[in-house]
Amino acid sequence: VAIFWDYENCSPPLNSQGHGIVNGIRRIAHVFGYVTSFKAYFDMSSQSSPKSVGFRSDLQSSGVSIIDCPHNGRKEVVDKMILVDMIAFAVDNPSPATVILIAGDRDYAYAVSTLRLRQYNVVLIVPPAPNIPQSLESQASVVVDW
Repeated sequence: VAIFWDYENCSPPLNSQGHGIVNGIRRIAHVFGYVTSFKAYFDMSSQSSPKSVGFRSDLQSSGVSIIDCPHNGRKEVVDKMILVDMIAFAVDNPSPATVILIAGDRDYAYAVSTLRLRQYNVVLIVPPAPNIPQSLESQASVVVDW
């Protein structure tokens, strides 16, 4: 199981505790197997408040790899890095395997669909938002509300 978290677009409430969030995600992941990779992606320069630094520290001490995605004037940096890492996981881990994507962006729909066609189990954890694209949710094997 590999977990890819678009933290920039799917962040938990500020009063959340990092280790509690990770434990909840881990419980979902363990239904599908053992976790080999757990990555959270965001631009660290935009997350510099004392609360966000403490939260990142909680994530890191809970086994989450923090992937810094500096935008440097570009858009969709996080999306592109996650897409490449999901492909790299698929190349290194033949199906059946499980990918857990924590996101709510329709830009992931094609990648999720392609992984499913190749018999990967894709679990989508979505934020509590009324406008999660059906094109994304319909491609996942399982959808879990944040």
